Amino acid sequence: MLTREGCRGRQSRFLAKLEEAEIAAAVISDPRDIYYLTGLLPEAAVTRYPSLLCVGPDLDSWLVTGAADGDALVDRRVAYPISEMATLNPDNHRRAAEKVVECARGETRFGRHPGRVGYQREALPYSFQRALAAEAPNTQWVEIDEILHGLQLLKDPDELDCIRRSIVATLAGYDRARETIRPGISELEVMTECQAAAQRRSGAVHFYNGDFRSGELGGFARNRPIERGELYIVDAWSDLDGYWCDMSRTWAVGGEPTDLQQSVYDHLAAILNAVPEMARVGRSTMDFWAELDARIREHPHLAESGLIHHGGHGIGLRAHEGPDLNRDRGGVFEVGTVFTCEPGGYSDALRRGVRVENLFHVTAEGTKVLSDYPLSLTA
Repeated sequence: MLTREGCRGRQSRFLAKLEEAEIAAAVISDPRDIYYLTGLLPEAAVTRYPSLLCVGPDLDSWLVTGAADGDALVDRRVAYPISEMATLNPDNHRRAAEKVVECARGETRFGRHPGRVGYQREALPYSFQRALAAEAPNTQWVEIDEILHGLQLLKDPDELDCIRRSIVATLAGYDRARETIRPGISELEVMTECQAAAQRRSGAVHFYNGDFRSGELGGFARNRPIERGELYIVDAWSDLDGYWCDMSRTWAVGGEPTDLQQSVYDHLAAILNAVPEMARVGRSTMDFWAELDARIREHPHLAESGLIHHGGHGIGLRAHEGPDLNRDRGGVFEVGTVFTCEPGGYSDALRRGVRVENLFHVTAEGTKVLSDYPLSLTA
């Protein structure tokens, strides 16, 4: 879980950015970003409830939420009931908006001197915007998505701890995959066995799924028996304590890869092992993608196709964050960047292909592997 100390530091940096942009207050409505700033973990999908956090350089912070449990680093927390006798309310946005109005009228002075107010373009519900605009009709609304995204590019120690726990769960799933994958077992059974192993290791119920199709580039598991000789890419995603892990390993079903399969696998594994030297502080991630593609094309079988997808991505609160490791969009590696790298190559002759992926952390001493796990085509 995120710590109060970490949240306090993130709030301080966020408030400094707001002051620099002359934004008097910001309303945060995405539950992941509320967690990032306050430590209140997002809700489970089954009991989803709307929440709104308001912060500003000269304001007391307040949070309207349906969460009954959990600590939040705010000056004032206002709750509303999300259910009646364990039945979810059908109008929780209306209930939350009523509390938002009360807070905007209150001691925070939001309604009296709002000035420029930041909002999340990708997340603010209309009910909240309407409630706030009624209390502050002369407000100038300013998008703050990019401010938050910029702060989230660099991870704090408590964020790294959450990512590491998510990695541990994912690796437990891989241990089970190596025991389970055999000709005739269904993809669905492989996935559920891996999911159970991950949750046993973490001791929590959390998301665990991903690409579990054998003989394919990707896709969710099917009720289909896997076949001897196929390459089985298991690109597993875990979300634990609000932070993601995304890793890939590839195994030859039946444990007897062809010479071509082994050759391509060895080539891509060597590229993955070279990532710490390739991901240098200040380097463009688009330039990184270009080198990744060029290295993949050095294998004769992949010379024409190269890298047909992104080379990886930032990861943290969301499975895909900046910076992109992409041909067409990117950023730069900085101290504090956490990213995945996933070289891959695919063809019918390979019985679809190989993808291997690890998580990395850029530090002042160099780029470190966060998800150390054996690279082997045979289980």
